[in-house]
Amino acid sequence: AQYQKEFGYVVKQGEDEITVANLCLGSMHAGTRSMCATSGGGFDLMTETISLAGIIECPWVCALFQRPGPATGLPTWTAQGDLNLAIHGGHGEFARMVIGCSDPTDHFELIQHAFNYAEKYQIPVIILSEKVSAESYMTADRFKQNTIPIQRGLVTGKDLEKLENKDRFRITESGVSKRWIPGSSEAYYFANGDEHQEDGVLDESETAGDMYQKRIRKLDTILKDLPDPDIYGSEKDAQISFVGWGSSKMVMEDIVAEYAKKDITVNYLHFSYLWPLKAEKLRNFFRENQNIHLIENNYTGQLGNLIEQQTDLGFKKRLLKWDGRPFFVEDVQQYIDQNL
Repeated sequence: AQYQKEFGYVVKQGEDEITVANLCLGSMHAGTRSMCATSGGGFDLMTETISLAGIIECPWVCALFQRPGPATGLPTWTAQGDLNLAIHGGHGEFARMVIGCSDPTDHFELIQHAFNYAEKYQIPVIILSEKVSAESYMTADRFKQNTIPIQRGLVTGKDLEKLENKDRFRITESGVSKRWIPGSSEAYYFANGDEHQEDGVLDESETAGDMYQKRIRKLDTILKDLPDPDIYGSEKDAQISFVGWGSSKMVMEDIVAEYAKKDITVNYLHFSYLWPLKAEKLRNFFRENQNIHLIENNYTGQLGNLIEQQTDLGFKKRLLKWDGRPFFVEDVQQYIDQNL
């Protein structure tokens, strides 16, 4: 907030999370890039707005900083317990994206990508972070500036003159329709929270399901555009392998390097883009490694469950931690020594 005048942006503290979510959505609808931030309990209150963003196909970006719940839980400690909330929060079915940050560079870069995906595909994007990675002090390489082009996904210039009202929610194979800032063209539409026709006019006919399906089709289009998960260590034939997300990457990078000194091969598959789940490289990782384990800072293994639901893959065992503390190198070392 102290730099907003210098850099030309606005920081506003809403009176509650419902207001915050709707301020963010309204700003995006009007053409201003905006994002909001909260933790688990606040995100609960934002879920009606997420569904509204889904049906009016308006970009919406929220950073959800995880701490252990339920309720206030352990408010000053850390967790990876809100993946299910980020993927499923909100009523009805619609396309969204969930991205997980792991370290300072991730936070700097993935938030930029989140804005691009939100505007390009006109969807809500939830950025998951954790207390340990969001509020720790650590040394990081200097961030690279101006390396991620801004993609607004807006109709501009002379193309605005060619628009029709029905272009806004036109049913397309990709699920993505044209979007323009209200007032920038003579074409107009209704940003209608009820089910609607291609120009936004309310529609409760039997064909309304075509619009419902159109929005969800975006997930297939998004999957083709998503980066694959990253592998740390050798790609295949590791003596023990792990799959995880978020701050787990920081400890696993140390583990991979430490065990390499002992001539023990450990590798780690890391997901930054958690939903929709891109599974091709994951399947290949399972084909080329035999002793694969899950690592997550929660009790139920939410990413592991998602992977097993979405694929035919299964983990040998799970390394889980849910006491509010992050993984330490010693935690993983002890687990590896027991499972080699």
